[in-house]
Amino acid sequence: MKLTIAIPFFAAAVAAMDYMVPLSKDAGLVYTNMMCGSTPCSTTNLSDKTSYTAFLGNRDFRRILMSYAMPSDITDMSNIESCTLMMPQPMSSGAGGSSYMLSVSPLLADYDASTVTPMTAPMSGSTIAQFTSADNVMPPSVDITDACKAAVNGNVGLVLDSYGGPVAFPTKLGGSSAQLMITTK
Repeated sequence: MKLTIAIPFFAAAVAAMDYMVPLSKDAGLVYTNMMCGSTPCSTTNLSDKTSYTAFLGNRDFRRILMSYAMPSDITDMSNIESCTLMMPQPMSSGAGGSSYMLSVSPLLADYDASTVTPMTAPMSGSTIAQFTSADNVMPPSVDITDACKAAVNGNVGLVLDSYGGPVAFPTKLGGSSAQLMITTK
């Protein structure tokens, strides 16, 4: 008589997890030949402001750097199913009611918010998202999944640029509600 033993197989059920990740650090950069106080803007750290402006103008070029620390229990970035940047309502943009086009690019390295300047800022990658919005209108949520999957040392660094008009957002120091919504497999 042949005896067959059935061994039950239990598959581990993996549940999707959602994370709301607040802004961990930010900085504003001003690329211009002008002076910021007593030093050239290109060598000045502006991490102590309550708002930063993004603007790609003719003589005044401003960028906003933002970083988010990935949750410590996300150890394999390939498990990120989606990652969305949710920006707060702008504090101002251009002339009243004017529109701006914001672009988002990943930073290719980390930075120290307390010392970064336009001369020491990390390089950015290609634009991963663009959208147009208007003064006093909440910007749309932006899919940045690929940037989150490519997090550098557990940080997602982004740079914001604005075409068409300047746009100012509150900083972390100014109470920014900018955050990432991350969903894992």
